[in-house]
Amino acid sequence: MVHLALMASQCMVLGVVFYLVIQKHLPPVEKSVDKILQVAALLVAFGAGYTAAASFKGKIAAMLSTPLSLAEKASQYHSASIIQWAILEGACLFVISCFLIAGNYAFAAMAIVLMVYFALLAPSRIKIVMQLKLTDKEVDTLQ
Repeated sequence: MVHLALMASQCMVLGVVFYLVIQKHLPPVEKSVDKILQVAALLVAFGAGYTAAASFKGKIAAMLSTPLSLAEKASQYHSASIIQWAILEGACLFVISCFLIAGNYAFAAMAIVLMVYFALLAPSRIKIVMQLKLTDKEVDTLQ
């Protein structure tokens, strides 16, 4: 549910900004500012993608190295997922802000790519079972 809400918020913000850019509510910025924003957006997007993946992987590895109950695993998995999603959503919102400022549709494309990556990280039963390496007994107790 959290993932869906975060995804929806990104889509809504991009939709509003897209409308504002199309309606030309803001004057375009200079080319030099656009270039700086492009570099910044790329760095933020790739940095966030790497950081989110590394953070999630590290938290999962730490979780697997200690014996935990299924409830504790679920709680830690949930918080690791939220941290991963928050990092990516922050990057996406930054790129959308760059789109609003510059009016360059390349930023919209980059935001869409980030949102597709974000969508691919949606939790599913099979992902949770595989990532947490749950036993058959633990899988049977999942809702």
